[in-house]
Amino acid sequence: MKAVIMAGGKGTRLRPLTCHLPKPMVPLLDRPCMEYIIDLLKRHGITDIAVTVQYLPQVIKNHFGDGSDFGIRLHYFEETSPLGTAGSVKNAEEFLDETFLVISGDALTDFDLSLAIEYHKAKQAIGTLVLTQVEVPLEYGVVMTQEDGKIIRFLEKPSWSEVFSDTVNTGIYVLEPEILQFFEKGREFDFSKDLFPLVMDKNLPLYGYVADGYWSDVGNLTQYRQTQFDMLDGLVKVNIIGNEEFPGVWMAEDVSIDRGLQIEGPAFIGKGTVIDTGVKIGPYAILGRYNWVEQGAGLERCVIWNRNYIGSASGLSGATLCNGVRIGEGVTVCEDAVIGDKSWIGDMSVIKPAIKIWPQKVIGASTVQQSSLIWGKSASRSMFGGEGINGIPNLEITPEFAGKVASAYGSCLKKGVTVSVSCDEHPFSSILKYSVISSLLAIGVRVRDIGITLAPIARYECRGSDSHGGIHIRKTGTVDDNGVSIQFFDQDGLPIDKGMERKIENALLQEDFVRPDTKGLGLLEQTSHITDPYVWEVLSRIDIDTVRNRGFKVVFHCESPQVMSVMHHILERLGCRVITVFNGEAMLENIVIDNKADLGIQLDTSGQAFRIYTEKGDLLSEEESAVLQSLVAQKDQAAIAVPVSAPSIIEEMMERAGIPVVRTKAVTRSLLEVGKINPLQVYLDGFYLLVSVLEYVAKVESTLHTVMEGLPQFHMSTDEVLCPAEAKGRVMRRLMEEVRGQQLELIDGIKVLTEDGWALILPDSEKAMFKVVAQSSSHVKAVELAEEYKNKIALYQQA
Repeated sequence: MKAVIMAGGKGTRLRPLTCHLPKPMVPLLDRPCMEYIIDLLKRHGITDIAVTVQYLPQVIKNHFGDGSDFGIRLHYFEETSPLGTAGSVKNAEEFLDETFLVISGDALTDFDLSLAIEYHKAKQAIGTLVLTQVEVPLEYGVVMTQEDGKIIRFLEKPSWSEVFSDTVNTGIYVLEPEILQFFEKGREFDFSKDLFPLVMDKNLPLYGYVADGYWSDVGNLTQYRQTQFDMLDGLVKVNIIGNEEFPGVWMAEDVSIDRGLQIEGPAFIGKGTVIDTGVKIGPYAILGRYNWVEQGAGLERCVIWNRNYIGSASGLSGATLCNGVRIGEGVTVCEDAVIGDKSWIGDMSVIKPAIKIWPQKVIGASTVQQSSLIWGKSASRSMFGGEGINGIPNLEITPEFAGKVASAYGSCLKKGVTVSVSCDEHPFSSILKYSVISSLLAIGVRVRDIGITLAPIARYECRGSDSHGGIHIRKTGTVDDNGVSIQFFDQDGLPIDKGMERKIENALLQEDFVRPDTKGLGLLEQTSHITDPYVWEVLSRIDIDTVRNRGFKVVFHCESPQVMSVMHHILERLGCRVITVFNGEAMLENIVIDNKADLGIQLDTSGQAFRIYTEKGDLLSEEESAVLQSLVAQKDQAAIAVPVSAPSIIEEMMERAGIPVVRTKAVTRSLLEVGKINPLQVYLDGFYLLVSVLEYVAKVESTLHTVMEGLPQFHMSTDEVLCPAEAKGRVMRRLMEEVRGQQLELIDGIKVLTEDGWALILPDSEKAMFKVVAQSSSHVKAVELAEEYKNKIALYQQA
């Protein structure tokens, strides 16, 4: 049987380890990762192997040659430009004239490949995907199968609400040659995104085989170190170079150690390494070939490649060193720091946690290195939350960080486009805005500074102008909350999609920003009075006379003076008598009743989230507010966006009105995308929503309380269940196994439909918890249904 090793990866998330190495050549216990894959193939009798290469191909060819030194035959197929996973294998099509196995050269596994091949043949499949179960599946492709193993769904790098299983694609496939006939050679084509969905559409036999054993995608710096720790712990069946000289301590030949060495396993010391007196080697210290560690140094949980010098009394904990690094005397290198090839770290310096130093850099003596060289820290998978990038001002979100994120964003845009930039009234938001503007101008983006404004107005301006996108910076929460958010919009004024978020993260991670000469810098345009066109748009879409004739009395509160100003202006134009509440602790329901007001309104500091009180002082619940939004949205939209967590009566009401309902995820972009042709929408725009409510109540010649009383009855229960992130995938998989065969909706989380209602199990995208929403024919039944799934979530967290 033949195999294909995919070895074209750049390994951008592993930089600076991969600045001079392709990802498959990154060493694990002093052997390239790809060597372990070759060992695995040989163990299963596969010795005729194609290797697809693209990034630094000569490094791989020089090491492995024709494969004869490793007891195999290698055939290289090189791409001049990236072809995707399937496209790269298609490049070797003439070699693949029989059933073949595809495997990545940059992952570590000890799976029994022979069992996977037997399974493939028994199923008479055109393709079999080797699957495994992981605790946190967000970085992988989740695969759902029927009981017989036939694949029914793919989700590539899902959000938590899309994680319906913890069973993921390992990138190991057993395939028949004819599967490559479904697309053209030389075309960029991916297995998971393109080829396998195409095979499923043709209803051809595509199966998933869940393998036992170890598998690690060495995809980031933390996982890179952890994989080697797992090797030392014996969690994976691989051949480690050398002998176990002490319990758990592996040493290659020609190691020189002083008698005063203190060593605690597990550990690995490579060929020719010299360790002087008084050195302390702690658990999980990994040293490659020909290193020299001077007296009194201490090493633990660190990975050190080849020919490095570590000066006396230096301490490395949780760090990674590439080749030829010189560490001076008394240096401290902290957790998660990475130092690239041939860099020099001066005496008594401190390299702070998570700092990355690119190859051939020099850090002067006694320096405290608190920022990375070059460009700074990498982006994490969870950099974006539900409302952009959120963090603590001047701690997690600094002006330097905001500038680098803006550079990454601008580098993902076409040359010469315009970006609108704005912020709210908080002083720190303005500081971040200036940093963002400077960075965008420096990479050649035209910037329209629209000043101090609110999120709904910023979205409206972005949509109505010629801007290609927008950035809005605002303080989050209440006055006392210490948080800030950087939001990104596309040219339609919608929050950017997940694809663009990933592009920004990757640009930041690769630290590959556009840097034009001074002739290519961006131009700055400053625009003021953008609130006036927005207010005019709001009023133009309302029957002003009907609202004015009603003469509403409104109680209004917001902690933001800017929101107060805009709302007052709108309400006064509508002839409303406004009672302003300045005290945030005041009981709005009592003020509404005491003043015989028609309703009470409370907006958050962004002008997006709202609370509404009826004339009787009743606060509308989250579900009642969703129904009210749908009612007032009818006048603008051909179809109504309704989040999966909203009551089912909305469908019933809209069906009677002849308006289609589109169930969406409970995230901003999904809700706004349905009605993006409209200049304004009631979702995430407190101003337009509230005047639309006034118009609706005036037109039906009723009161808000009467409107809500006239709605069909519904009963719901909402609760939360704590759950560690590493258990979320397991919980979702076990829930999916239990409800298999029942009527489901998998738009956002798992929605189980019952005879008289439904239960929605929704993993939180940022917090370690699940949200459980249930609807039933009575409140008691809704509570019982929610409680049933809360108990299941708690139970399934257990391994």
